[in-house]
Amino acid sequence: MALVRDPYFWKRFSTAVHMDEESKAVHQGTHTKEDTASWLSREQRKSKRSIIWGCVIFLGLVLVIIVSVVLSWLAKNNWLQPRPHTTQ
Repeated sequence: MALVRDPYFWKRFSTAVHMDEESKAVHQGTHTKEDTASWLSREQRKSKRSIIWGCVIFLGLVLVIIVSVVLSWLAKNNWLQPRPHTTQ
């Protein structure tokens, strides 16, 4: 038996099966498990939420790295040390 070489085959297959089941349920006049949100829309929301949280975490890490680099540069150049007051 040949194996499926496309890595997204099973995701597409599952989506097609669920869409077919939903269309049959709508055609027959029965309701799906959730009237407000179908399986496909829930999966799309999950994917969108994952992408948004991934971007937020990435930007947070970039911000932490930038702040740490700036603080280390300031410490290296002695900008964080208090300056003695010179009065003449």
